[in-house]
Amino acid sequence: MNNSTPLAGRRRDGDKEAAMSVTAKAAIAGFFLCFGLIPSIASDLPATLSRDDAVSRYKEGRLDEAVAAFDKLLAEKRGDDGLKILRAKVILEQARRMKEEKDTAYKGRVVGAYAALKPLVSRNADNPDWYYAMAKAFWLNDRASKARKAIAKALYYRPDFPEARILLGDLAFDEGLDAPPPPFSGPSVNPMEEFAAKASAEYERALQSQGLPPELRAEAYYRLGLVELVLRQKKGTARDWWSKAASSDPPGWFGKMAQGKLDTIPVTK
Repeated sequence: MNNSTPLAGRRRDGDKEAAMSVTAKAAIAGFFLCFGLIPSIASDLPATLSRDDAVSRYKEGRLDEAVAAFDKLLAEKRGDDGLKILRAKVILEQARRMKEEKDTAYKGRVVGAYAALKPLVSRNADNPDWYYAMAKAFWLNDRASKARKAIAKALYYRPDFPEARILLGDLAFDEGLDAPPPPFSGPSVNPMEEFAAKASAEYERALQSQGLPPELRAEAYYRLGLVELVLRQKKGTARDWWSKAASSDPPGWFGKMAQGKLDTIPVTK
C-alpha cells in the first residue's frame, strides 16, 4: 500500500527500509488471502458444509476454520457476494486480533480483505454489511474518518446494527489512547474521560439491540471493561464488566478473554 490508495494509513515507523519490507510482505500475504491461495485446514472440514456452519465457527472465534469454511463454500458459489463479505469480515477480525498482539503481519490480512471487498461496491451500494466490513478495514489501517463515514452508511441502511455500534466505540477508545496529557496548571482532569464516555455510550447502545447474540453481548461487556481499566483506571468496575462478559458467552472468544482478565487482574479493595 502507498499513500495514494484509499486504504493507506499513517506510517509511524521511522525506518523506511524496514517499513517497506513490512509493507511488501503484507501486500504479498494480502494477495494470497484475497484469492484463497494460502494452504488452509479445509481438509479437516466436513464434506457437507453450510453457510451456518461457517458463520458458527466465526462466532465461536475459530477464525482459521471459518476462513477455510468460507473458502470451501466460495469454491462452489464463486459469485456469492454475501459469502465474500462474510469471509472478509473473518479476515478483518483476524487482523484486529493480530494488531492488538503487535503482530505487523495483520496488514496483509487488511490488504486481502479490502481487495476482496472493493470490487463489490456496485452490487452492494445499499448493503450495510459491506459498509461495515469496509469501515473495519479503514479502521484497522488508521483511517478513522473514512471508517466513520462507512459506519454512518451501515447505520443508515440498518439502524439497529450492534457490530457497527461496537466499532464506533472502538474508534472513540482509540481517540482516548491518543488524548493529550492534562495541563500542568488548573484543575486535575482526566483527558481521556471525553472519549471514555463516547466509547461507553456506543458499547451500551449495542447492548440495547434487539435479540443481541451472546458473542456480541460478551464483546460489548469486554470492551466496556477495557474502557474502565485503560481510560479511567478503575480496575473494580472493569472486573464487573468482565464478569458479565465471561458469563454471557463462556465458550466464546470474548467470554474467554474476559475470564483471562479476571484471572490475572486482582480484585481491588
